Order: sequence, then C-alpha cells, then structure tokens
Amino acid sequence: MTDLNDDDDESTIALVVSEVNGPFEVKRITLKEMRPDEIIVRMVATGVCHTDFASADGTIPVPLPLVVGHEGSGVVEKVGADIKHVTVGDHVLLTYNACLQCTACLRGNPAYCVHAGALCFGGSRLDGSMTMAMDGADIHSAFFGQSSFACRSVVRGVCAVKVDKDLPLHLLCPLGCGIQTGVGTILNVLKPSVGSSIAIFGAGSVGLAGIMAAARFTPAAQIIAVDIVNRKLALAKEFGATHIINSKDGGNVVEKIMAVTKGQGADFAFDATGNLQVIQDMIAVAAKNGTVATVGSAPFGKFIQIEPAAWIQRGVNYTGACQGSSLPQLFIPALVEFWKQGRLPFDRLITTYRYTEINKVKEDIHSGVCIKPVLLWD
Repeated sequence: MTDLNDDDDESTIALVVSEVNGPFEVKRITLKEMRPDEIIVRMVATGVCHTDFASADGTIPVPLPLVVGHEGSGVVEKVGADIKHVTVGDHVLLTYNACLQCTACLRGNPAYCVHAGALCFGGSRLDGSMTMAMDGADIHSAFFGQSSFACRSVVRGVCAVKVDKDLPLHLLCPLGCGIQTGVGTILNVLKPSVGSSIAIFGAGSVGLAGIMAAARFTPAAQIIAVDIVNRKLALAKEFGATHIINSKDGGNVVEKIMAVTKGQGADFAFDATGNLQVIQDMIAVAAKNGTVATVGSAPFGKFIQIEPAAWIQRGVNYTGACQGSSLPQLFIPALVEFWKQGRLPFDRLITTYRYTEINKVKEDIHSGVCIKPVLLWD
C-alpha cells in the first residue's frame, strides 16, 4: 500500500490509468511547479463521474498515461500570485476549466470555451506543459484543470469555488460536474414552462439531479423518467417523477411516452446516457416546438439521423448541453444553498469508497450497486 503521508512537499499519490481499458493504479507522482494562476489543493474527496471512465476506456480520446478526476474537493495549501478569490486554508469545490478569454467565455458561456477540449481533455496545460511527473518523466495531467484523482494536485484557480469550512466536502464534491450538469440543464437550458412535460433518459446522478430540479424548481406538470434499473426508477419517483418507464420491460419507449402525454410528445427532454438509440428515441418523442438536449458522453465519430422535411413541420430544437450551461462561481453556491435548505437532496445518491477501491467503483457503477461514488483520500 502506498502511504499518503510523506514529508516531501512535492510528492503525493495518484490514480493513474496507463492504457485504454486498463486498471487505475495507485502510483507515487511528483507535483510540478505551480504557476501564478494556479493553486495546490489537498483533496478530501473526489466524485467519480462517467466521464472519468469514458476517458479511461477510450470512448473519449485522451492521451495516456493520465490522471483523471474532475469533481475534486479539498483544502487550499498554496496560492499563486494571481489568485484573489481563495487563500491558504480555504475549502473549495473544483469544477471545469475554461480560458476566460475567448468569445464564448467573455459572453458568459465558459462551458462552451473554444479551448475546452484542450483544457479539459488534452492532458496538459494549454501550452502543452504538465502539472505532474512520474518516475522522472512528465505524465498527462491537468484533466479539467484539476486531475483530482490524486491526494494533492496543482489546480487552475478558475476551477476552485470557495465554500464554508463547516460544510461536508465529501457530500458536496459532485456539484462540480454531475449535479451541476443535471440541474443546470433543467434550469439554464430547457427551462420548462407552466404545465409542460419533460422526459429524462437515464436515472443516474445527472438524470436524478435533473428530476429533482424539474420537480422542485419548475412548473412542469409531467416529469417522465426512463431507465433500465428499477431501483433508480424508484428513486426517480421519490424525487418527483410523475411517471417512470423501464425501457427493458418490453414495448416501445416512444409509444409509452406518447401515451403518457396524450399523443403530444415531450415538450422538453434530455438524455444523460450518451446511447445513440436513446438519443434517437428522445428526438422522436419530442413534441412540436419541443426542445431536447444531449448531455451524456456519446462516442465520437458516431451520428444520429434526422428527417429535415419533418422537422420543418415539427419545429423541434435539438441541442447539446455542457455542464448545465452554468457559471460555476454563481451556480455552485446556489446549489449548496438548495442542498442546505433540503430542496436538492443529491447526497442521498452518494456511496463513499476509499481511493484504493477505484476499480471496485467501476464494477459497482456498471452493476447498478451505486449511483454516485465518491472517493475519500483520508
């Protein structure tokens, strides 16, 4: 077992994936020199997201070996000269990276930063330099500006959102991506209107967060949850879904949703699975003038089909939604308040694991044993 305690100020441990579909391995790594716009964070807990595994298994192309992790939380140990919003000792939640200088960022849409691909999935800083080394050689890192599958990490300052020190970081870390994505897609992208219907495909942490938001913060009349796991659908019902559909129980999902909506289709929908057939079904079930969004990580190089002639008459809007189109420095504190008020009980989705159990986490997610795993570093 690799010891977390080490007097070497630059040495720490990380979970490293070295080959496509390979295991995560506990490795000792070295933090490289921090830059003025960066901080060093000692991780307390890190949420595990589908995107981490999609990067490790090749669904999302990334350079390897790599340290992933993009829902970190912890305590600030060092602060670069350009950082003003946090200081040493502050508790922070970590979220996605953005350049803050491109047109999208300047327009208040950092989730669609022109450099998002490189900053989040490129395995390095934008200039190609890396924040970690292993066995004397640089290792791909700076994943989402944080690479938080590590006990300590060099983190881009823009990724850090300060929270009160009395809050439980191991419960709040999923706000940095999964919960922010589900809630934000409802509140910032779809914005269901009074009496409308909404269908959510995939009742994992993103989908269930969307269901909570739709039920508690919108005037939607029908909230339809679709999944293949009855346990998840039961939670969806508990969190506010008015109708649940198990797509493995037989029958046509599109026909079932049409029946629920009296033949009109869903006014709004989002897919959190990334499955191409599910996306196709979501588009097919959209009501006239409906808006539907892809949220889950779909495989690159794969396509869906639409019929332009029919779309003229349907007036359907199909969009992608990244990170719930959120401004994290504003949105995450709001989500924390919703949680404190009991209005967003996403903590009920969390199962904690010691960081050394990461490969068990992968098994448990695929088997449906857990919905939102969180790694503990202490």
